[in-house]
Amino acid sequence: MALAIEVSTNVTEFPYEKRYPSTMKLEDFKLKLELIVGAEANKLRLELFDKDGKLVKSLTEDDKTLEELGIKSGMRVHAVDSTGGNEELKDDSMVEKYEMSDEKYSQRTDSVREFKKKMMASQKVQANDSTAKAANDEAVKKVTVGSRCEVRIQGQMERRGEVMFVGPTKFKDGVWVGVKYDEPYGKHDGKVEGVRYFECMDKYGGFARPSSVFCGDFPPLPIDDMEEF
Repeated sequence: MALAIEVSTNVTEFPYEKRYPSTMKLEDFKLKLELIVGAEANKLRLELFDKDGKLVKSLTEDDKTLEELGIKSGMRVHAVDSTGGNEELKDDSMVEKYEMSDEKYSQRTDSVREFKKKMMASQKVQANDSTAKAANDEAVKKVTVGSRCEVRIQGQMERRGEVMFVGPTKFKDGVWVGVKYDEPYGKHDGKVEGVRYFECMDKYGGFARPSSVFCGDFPPLPIDDMEEF
């Protein structure tokens, strides 16, 4: 079962909602929040709020699942950078520091540390326009219309959907990938500046560079029963 959880941080203007498996451990949940907060998992502190915005508790039991921690759909988790990047934490003395050994953290391939390494390498590539174009040209070879995909863009939540269009557009130079998202996280219905590139419901369509689109076995995320909302 998936939980529809609102996530807020000191670096985002508004909270956003995303679904997470109820069986996911808090340790893994923190790793998912790294790219949103911009802090490593071992520097994160989390607070749980109910549907009315009242503080329920601080989340510190990393070996427990979201369900075991009492997290339900509609609740909000506020992520705080314990290094001082967020001044919104209500009572610092009430929160235990999340700790993970450096050796264990270094083994993670989805950590901020690894992300920063990849970003530094990516920035060096992007310094040369022709090299960046070559990278996108290579990536587009792995993207095909009709494929399931996951779109990963720095600073944004991961989104899944179906590839609907691959090619040049009139709204911006270069090759773009048009995606019909599973949920209304897009910006349009496949039509941009008067030109239709594909068909989908409004707010379900979006475009991304080929290097940000990963095709593969990415089924739609499970949807909770209506009574949970």
